[in-house]
Amino acid sequence: MIFTTIETAPGLSATERRRVAGAGPSAVLTRTSYAGLLASAGFTDVDHTDVTAEYRETQQAWTMAMRRRASGIGAAMGQQAFEQRLDDREAALAAVDDGLLKRSCYASIRA
Repeated sequence: MIFTTIETAPGLSATERRRVAGAGPSAVLTRTSYAGLLASAGFTDVDHTDVTAEYRETQQAWTMAMRRRASGIGAAMGQQAFEQRLDDREAALAAVDDGLLKRSCYASIRA
């Protein structure tokens, strides 16, 4: 199995976890690492690749594109929804920049 996910950096404080909960996707907080979850499900040879730099680059590009097209997007989806979506992207970028949020690629096999 191969998949990518957005996850928290290890060892976050309670305050940092609350911040990440608001900056990441809805299920970003897990009690167990993905490597641990894969192992408990019987997967072996778990390989992890950090692709946070690429994730950050993509988030930045989306944010810049949204700002360039703000009037049209705001008209299409509603200004309030647009502003919330932009705020969410900016919060995710800040969390990445502060080392709290990362994107990972996992590959593993199940015998």
